Amino acid sequence: MTGAELRAHRKAAGLTQIALAQRAGIGRHAVRYWEHRDGLDLRGWAVGRMLKALGMEAMRYFPHDNARAGGWGLTGFERMEASIRAEVARMMAIRRARELAKAARRRVVCGAKTRKGTPCRNKSEPGKRRCKFHGGKSTGPRTPEGRARIAEAQRRRWRDRT
Repeated sequence: MTGAELRAHRKAAGLTQIALAQRAGIGRHAVRYWEHRDGLDLRGWAVGRMLKALGMEAMRYFPHDNARAGGWGLTGFERMEASIRAEVARMMAIRRARELAKAARRRVVCGAKTRKGTPCRNKSEPGKRRCKFHGGKSTGPRTPEGRARIAEAQRRRWRDRT
């Protein structure tokens, strides 16, 4: 049920928001609030009182509750248990997502073999296992022309230093 349907039922009964609020024993602003909602929790206190004041039963909107053995709906304990299970599952999913995000940002010691033969002690790139020097960020020149260009640039730098 939506707020618009609740408003239609109220108007069909010929009641104003104030009159419905007085009959239900709630505030006028609560009636206005629930009439502007997209979806209503019909098991809620205020909505239940408004439906009762309009002469409607909330249970007719819950056919799945009456489908249980003996025609009885879920007990309060079963509903509470189901909502707790759903909340625990939601919290576990949030925790799992946070752990995955943390693992993606984790930085470990690189450990690659240096020119001296010792392990590199730099921190890795976030989410990687090697640092910026050993992680393949630069592959260097691959063609003979590229090697010649780099060699010439290096010779110019050495020449300009002196």
